[in-house]
Amino acid sequence: MIGECVYGVGPVLAALSANRREFYVLYVQEGIDLTGNNKKKKDKKAFEKVLKLADKIGLTTKEISKHDLNMFADNRPHQGLVLDASPLEMVNIRQLDRVVENEGAGLWLALDEVMDPQNLGAIIRSAYFFGASGVVLCAKNSAPLSGVVSKASAGSLELTELRSCKNMMQFLVSSAENGWRVLGGSVSSRAVDINEVVTGAPTILVLGSEGTGLRPLVERSCTQLVKIPGNIPVHLSAGLEDVDPQSFVAVESLNVSVAAGVLLHHLAGSKTAVNVE
Repeated sequence: MIGECVYGVGPVLAALSANRREFYVLYVQEGIDLTGNNKKKKDKKAFEKVLKLADKIGLTTKEISKHDLNMFADNRPHQGLVLDASPLEMVNIRQLDRVVENEGAGLWLALDEVMDPQNLGAIIRSAYFFGASGVVLCAKNSAPLSGVVSKASAGSLELTELRSCKNMMQFLVSSAENGWRVLGGSVSSRAVDINEVVTGAPTILVLGSEGTGLRPLVERSCTQLVKIPGNIPVHLSAGLEDVDPQSFVAVESLNVSVAAGVLLHHLAGSKTAVNVE
């Protein structure tokens, strides 16, 4: 394989449609039956679109065995399609542009050292679904934008505006000076309930890594800290009279990708109808 492996019907279709990569070869499982009842109707149509689009752009298509596809995709669910393509490139930025009045509110997501590719993909999927303007990642200590991330994002990785920054603290401070509200997901006692946060302002939502949350300096770079309210059943809190139950139900008590979805839903104005797959 010349480049990197993009696998699965959704990611391959999104990659070909977005045209942000250089394409080398499209590998298709030989003898695959698109008429069988075991394939979703939606996937069948998407599979056919991939083949038509590949033909339209003159992309070399090769039929290979399922075993070889499994090898390319490291035994992950490829659905009979693997695309050999160049890696996605991110533009490095130091700050977001100055907020201009009457141009509408923007919503960006900044991820501080999110290392797990499944979580990163799921977060990007939520960001795309809720209409976020884009996602900013740390140039170092972030999961690479691999085929695993693209698959976990259901192809949203290929369509989302992606940026990187060398210094997350500097990025947040400079963007705040340009008029952006910077909200950090945190379990700090200073964090306010997300439901108390007014929507509509140009906002950067900052989320930290899976294990430790926001780094202290990143947390201090936020203009406000927010948390997700929750409830612990009475039988779980028995014997914890001296412990604040809410300390267990802020951002870190949820998977970071789940927390991202909850927070984005609120900040996006809660207008998007949520479909579950």
